[in-house]
Amino acid sequence: MLAMHNLVNYVILTILALSIVQAYIVDASIYDNTSKVKVVAVSSLPNGSYVGVTADLYVRVVCPGSGHVFVETLPLSQIDLQASTRIAALVASRLAGVDFMSCDYYMSIKAESPIVGGPSASAVTSAAFAASLLGIPIHGDVIMTGMIMPDGSIGPVGGLKAKLEAAAGVGAKKFLVPYGQTYDVSYVTVEERRGNLIIYRTQQVVTDLIDYGRKLGVEVIPIANIYDALEILSDGLFKVLDGGGYAVISRMRSKIDPIFAEWVGDISGEVQRYVSDGDSIKGNVLKTLSGTDVQYVRNLLSSIELSINNTVLRANMLESQQLLYAASSAYFQALIHAKWRYHLLKTLLDRTYLTSEARNVNKSINDVITTAHNLVGEHVDLGVINVLANVLERAYDALIYLNNSLSSQELSTSTYYLGLADARVYTAKLWLKLLEHALVGEYVSSEDLSNMVVNIEALAQNIYAYIIAFSNSTKGQSDILNDAYIRYTLMSSLSNNLDKFAVGLSSLGYMYLTLTSMFTNNYTASVEALNRTISLILSMLNTTTPIDVVAYMELANAYTSDPQYQTYMLARLSMLLSTYLSLKYVGKALPYITTTQQPCSEVVTKTVVVTETKTVGEVSSAATNYTADLMTSLIALILLVLIAIVLLGVRIPEQIR
Repeated sequence: MLAMHNLVNYVILTILALSIVQAYIVDASIYDNTSKVKVVAVSSLPNGSYVGVTADLYVRVVCPGSGHVFVETLPLSQIDLQASTRIAALVASRLAGVDFMSCDYYMSIKAESPIVGGPSASAVTSAAFAASLLGIPIHGDVIMTGMIMPDGSIGPVGGLKAKLEAAAGVGAKKFLVPYGQTYDVSYVTVEERRGNLIIYRTQQVVTDLIDYGRKLGVEVIPIANIYDALEILSDGLFKVLDGGGYAVISRMRSKIDPIFAEWVGDISGEVQRYVSDGDSIKGNVLKTLSGTDVQYVRNLLSSIELSINNTVLRANMLESQQLLYAASSAYFQALIHAKWRYHLLKTLLDRTYLTSEARNVNKSINDVITTAHNLVGEHVDLGVINVLANVLERAYDALIYLNNSLSSQELSTSTYYLGLADARVYTAKLWLKLLEHALVGEYVSSEDLSNMVVNIEALAQNIYAYIIAFSNSTKGQSDILNDAYIRYTLMSSLSNNLDKFAVGLSSLGYMYLTLTSMFTNNYTASVEALNRTISLILSMLNTTTPIDVVAYMELANAYTSDPQYQTYMLARLSMLLSTYLSLKYVGKALPYITTTQQPCSEVVTKTVVVTETKTVGEVSSAATNYTADLMTSLIALILLVLIAIVLLGVRIPEQIR
């Protein structure tokens, strides 16, 4: 009986010992690193103006984790920072080659007063998260501002002059600003007294930040993306090498050009058909009109026909230059006007036509959306997602234009939007034909897509709130913001994740355009910055290159005279590419990124396993802590066993006394 009692005690002690050892091994494998940086923001004054303020930003990354992002602001920010901080963590984990869901991320901002525009600190937050994951230091005399975007590019922000002054006030030597924002544009209300009359007018104030920074003893440096920023912040410890990403486009042309050549034939034939159908009824329509109506319609038709001829000429020129997708896009513009002309003439003959044709277009839109939905299962090839995102973006654009048509009371406007919706859904069907050429061999789960959509939607809401916060002190283009808002609200109303993904990316593209129009109005610089980021992402994607890269890059290059259009096209493409990069390199180190050993530092190349799929760099002090923790664990284990022996009254056998 005593032997049985001792056996039970031994079993209990063995289980207890193994549990303790396992617990300490788990604890010892935890990666826990922090970074602290000084950030600048703006605080609003009672008169509506802004003043620059500094704040302390603390970040912490703990692995293993569950992909949670925790945000604390003291005092509270006027804008919710959860979405922008989450994007900052996502970009940082991708940069460091860490599975986002394997760690938890903590961010805390402590300022002297409430700050406006907290998302403008999201770029430096991302850099700090990345530095923590990579185990590299950030230099304290470098301060940066900018909004992190999903592709890693640094979006424009407001209040740069005030932020530069705040940075100089705390001894900064370098001030990093979004590319293209070397001039600060603000608007002030000026009071003029003319006799007894007081007149208030808005006056633009432009500050050359590079020159102003020089006077303050601060070097102002524009940066395009998080990779540029981290290289400067780490004083060269982090480097990224551009592997010539655009070279992949030339390799894809032989595969894609025959398809676009077919599109050119299809769309140009459709233009000719609608022009011919319109010609067949034009005479009868004009006979039904009289007085000023006939002259108005004649003038409107002449204007539309001139647009058709001009765009067809441009399409012919682009086709002769073998810019086939750009040529098909020009024919698409001609198709919009050909359909507009036809729908206008048909409506003038029969006022019920507009409503019945709107029903037909609406059915076509719904058919395209249903077809796209039926092609999505639990796992989808990235190339297929790429094509379907383009299909659905065009389908929902068509739906927006159709609603504009039905809500307009002006005949020329309602028929124009009907023609635009009709042409847009036609091109959506063309994109569906690309599916057989789209496979890239990389697959996405429905859960991954759902998580991505949550982030895109939250970021869109965050950026929109930021835009509204600065709307009184800047002058952005209201039509661009309206396009962004319409797509953002549409995305929020949709339930299908692929729908939300497509519309959300379009919304972010318009929001990027809005930020540019508000804070820089320098679209050329935005195009340069986006090109740099896209080239980098293409280098990292390597063979996983979606079809629309060739299309959109060709289109952007064909419209160099319209940098605003280029900015939207490249912003939308860059956002899309970043999603592929995130999915392709889950838990893998990105290519073309290196960290170099800092002289006289204790940075080591040793790695610590955090999950089954990922390693993160660890500094030597952490390795020392690992050993110390293990020794402490063994001592604690021995003491615990001895205490247990005494408490349980275990007899020690003679042979081992």
